[in-house]
Amino acid sequence: MTSAAIAIENYCFTHQRLLKYLNKMTDDQFYWQFNARTNSIAWHAWHLARWADYFQASVPGMTPELSRRLPPGVQIWHADNLIRRWGFPAQLGYAETGMEMPDEVALALPFPAKAELLDYMSRAFALADQAAQAIDNTQFQAAEQPQPLTEGIYGENSVGHALIVHITHENRHLGMMECLLGLQGVPGTVSI
Repeated sequence: MTSAAIAIENYCFTHQRLLKYLNKMTDDQFYWQFNARTNSIAWHAWHLARWADYFQASVPGMTPELSRRLPPGVQIWHADNLIRRWGFPAQLGYAETGMEMPDEVALALPFPAKAELLDYMSRAFALADQAAQAIDNTQFQAAEQPQPLTEGIYGENSVGHALIVHITHENRHLGMMECLLGLQGVPGTVSI
């Protein structure tokens, strides 16, 4: 297998793992907060869904070849106007992804029902997986061209670097979710 194929397989597998893990949780476990200063698992799920949605919309602009292989990227978040439908405030951090969001805003987000949030996550993951699968080894190693969606995010790097950043990011948040579930007295990890 090529480096690209290994990374893409890992990226897509992480999405399957996350959805399976989150779907097993009760609503109480999903929305539980350790204290008034700690985000819930729901927040981490929303944040990962937002970044997957943002990533899938940015992949077509990463190289001229990817723009030929994929339709123009459109975020589900914007197309479905979820910020308004869910009653979220405007202060959602960088590109409405939760990155650099003020803590007091993050802790007070009025999340929708678990099924609705996981539906968004599932759709964002499906589009992100589809976009990632358009990346072959040549595109994986290609330098990402400048574009508004990724300006200031990945630096001057390759498409593969951007994908690996997302794999690392998702697994960090998965670990945080496992910890939060463990604090609730639920044993085990997603991989067991």
